[in-house]
This record gives sequence, structure tokens and C-alpha cells, in this order.
Amino acid sequence: MADSLLVLITKSPYGMEEAFAGARLALGGKVSGLMDNSSVLLIGDGTLNALDCQVPEAVGMPSNREALQDVLDLDGQVYCVEPDLRRRAGDMKLLEGIKLISWEEAREVVKAHQLVNTF
Repeated sequence: MADSLLVLITKSPYGMEEAFAGARLALGGKVSGLMDNSSVLLIGDGTLNALDCQVPEAVGMPSNREALQDVLDLDGQVYCVEPDLRRRAGDMKLLEGIKLISWEEAREVVKAHQLVNTF
């Protein structure tokens, strides 16, 4: 049985369900205890999930920010590809605990996990 899960989030936080489902899968892996090493990697438009300024109630959606914060609170890792983020959001404030990484480091994160699920 696999003991590590990486959830790759490629979609923006709101408007579709992919990012929400990915964040909840990572959280479920941590909460269940089945995947002690459950991490999230934000790339492309998915890097917008790292922003602290999310206001999901404005669009009537559940909070991706809270789901990622819960992963971090359970000692999970949330990585964000910095060049993708900077291209989309400049220097906006991020959730505390998110680790900014390069594309080279992102490849290493992917290699370090047995299961990778993309949203």
C-alpha cells in the first residue's frame, strides 16, 4: 500500500470544483491517517489557491483557503511553484506556511511521492 500522496492542483480556487476537491483529498489523506505524507503542490492557475485574500463567501463557494490551512495545521506540506505564482499574482500575501519552490524543486517533490493525483 502506498504511504505518500501528492495532490497537484492546477485550477484556480473558485468557479469550478477541481481545486476544492483536490484540497479536500489531501485533507482527507491526513485526517484518515491512511496517508501520513499527504502534500499539495500548486502549479499554474492553481497557485492562486495560495493567496491569503480569498473571499469565497462573495461567490457563494466553500473555502479552499480553509482546506489548505487545515492541511498545514495537520503538519502537511503545501508547495507553490513561485514563478507561476509571481506571473499571476505578483507579490500578494500568501497563507502562512506555504513553501515557495522552483520548478526543479517541484520535480523533486513529485518524485518523492508514491501517488500523484491531479486536479
